[in-house]
Amino acid sequence: MHETQNPYYLVPVAQLSTGYLRFRLAPWLFSKVRAQVPGRLWMCVFVWNLLCWAALGVLATYFFDRSLPRRQLELVVLGVALFMLFNFSSLRPLFFAWLHLPSLAGFRTIELPFMRAFIPVMPTIILMSYLILQIEALRKKGEALTIWMIMAVLQFLALAMFPYATLMMAGLTAIAVLGGRYLFVKRNAFLTVVAYGIVCGIIDAAFAMSGPLGFYNEHSSSLIHFQPSLLPHLIGGNFLLLGLLVLAVALGRDIESEVKWPLIGLGVSNLLLLLGDAVIPAKSVLLSHHAGYFVSPVTSILILFALLAAYPGMQAGASIPGRVAVVVAVAVILTGFLVSVGLYRSWRPYNKQTSELAELRAGSLKPEEGDLVIARSRDVDDSCGWIFLLFKAPVLYCTDAQVMLTPQQNLEVHRFREAIYLYLTGEDRVTLDQRLRGPKRLDTLYSLGYWAEAVSPSPAEQDEGVQAAENQIAPWLERIEHGDPAVGEFFRGFRRIVVIDDIERPTFVQTRLVSLLKSQAGLQRANLKVEVFVPK
Repeated sequence: MHETQNPYYLVPVAQLSTGYLRFRLAPWLFSKVRAQVPGRLWMCVFVWNLLCWAALGVLATYFFDRSLPRRQLELVVLGVALFMLFNFSSLRPLFFAWLHLPSLAGFRTIELPFMRAFIPVMPTIILMSYLILQIEALRKKGEALTIWMIMAVLQFLALAMFPYATLMMAGLTAIAVLGGRYLFVKRNAFLTVVAYGIVCGIIDAAFAMSGPLGFYNEHSSSLIHFQPSLLPHLIGGNFLLLGLLVLAVALGRDIESEVKWPLIGLGVSNLLLLLGDAVIPAKSVLLSHHAGYFVSPVTSILILFALLAAYPGMQAGASIPGRVAVVVAVAVILTGFLVSVGLYRSWRPYNKQTSELAELRAGSLKPEEGDLVIARSRDVDDSCGWIFLLFKAPVLYCTDAQVMLTPQQNLEVHRFREAIYLYLTGEDRVTLDQRLRGPKRLDTLYSLGYWAEAVSPSPAEQDEGVQAAENQIAPWLERIEHGDPAVGEFFRGFRRIVVIDDIERPTFVQTRLVSLLKSQAGLQRANLKVEVFVPK
């Protein structure tokens, strides 16, 4: 079996042993773009985002222009603005953020729909392409073999990138074909759909059988476990809004049938996936959580069709509805601008630290091959996540490292490193047990990397997460407190240990660092403190 290297710990890992390494199409494509864009990493990321956003904008414009009951520029602009800039998953925070203007504090915690580099922007590009092709295939009746072939390719690309998008596509096509009675239009249409299903089934099954599909394959629970008691926890405001929009589209009389049924399929598929944790345990694939990635784009697509269905006057080209569309579009664009400004201010301290971290490459204390870096790992975008992009040295611990390790490596390598990290931050067995049993135990689980259990609506799965942390981390932490020689042996495997910390909000306790390591040199920048130690 081919091996790859965990980028955080630089340990070998079987390439097809984890879900994250199998569903790596998005970062693989990014690596190809990076090879074509010389210069700094930030320029490559900037170009990458421009390409993704441009693709989404073009697809959204084409879709609304081709699919709306009336081709009206104001409505197309409104649809694209909602799709690209308005986050329907944050309706409540957006409302209160507007109420507190001119203060931008409320906008600092809201995200744009597609601000991340890979997910959900890339799966949404594929899903939008699939939706457009599905509508065209229905319009062409039985003479669309080429389109169905392209759709088969798209659904496989989605599977290799973000399998939840493939489930969305499957539901979309099933409802579009059955609801629109496509199978009974022509004999060719029936044969085409059957062949499409067989081809997709064979391709997807071959991919599924080549290795684990779950992102959280540390767990060995049953894949199917019906828990109807979770349904009330899964049906929230976004679910109800999406359900109402699907119903409005279904009742709309002036929406073209070839457009209506794919839209219904898109909405119903998202609704069913949002309820997924009631059937498939969250700690297996986090189905409901990842289905939430599609809520905003699906809602932004359906809402315009629902409004047109509810207010036929907008389809007649009346001037007042057109002006209303322009006003709403301007408000949406302004909201996107305010969210962008708020995000800039919120992330500016992190970005400044990252910039200072990059400047270490030119200094005498820069981490080099044979060194170990100890850096903060509280949030997804903390310093530890940037180390492998900037230096050749591994990090002591990073929460994200676990998704690119085998289950056995997570127990033997990752949890041991995590315990050392927790000890250096001032944690001990008693305080950890108290936090795991306290009112904020889910926050503690999430910070420890038990993401599935932390976001699961099931109390039983949450308890299993607490138990796992107590069994996997707490014993190591207690051994470290009592001077386990394994810690000294671990550090002696490195030439130097470079500790990178925040000056204003330090993560690591100095007395604990010097209890395990010998201080050698250090420097301070505006936001970062860098200290070099050697093993004792």
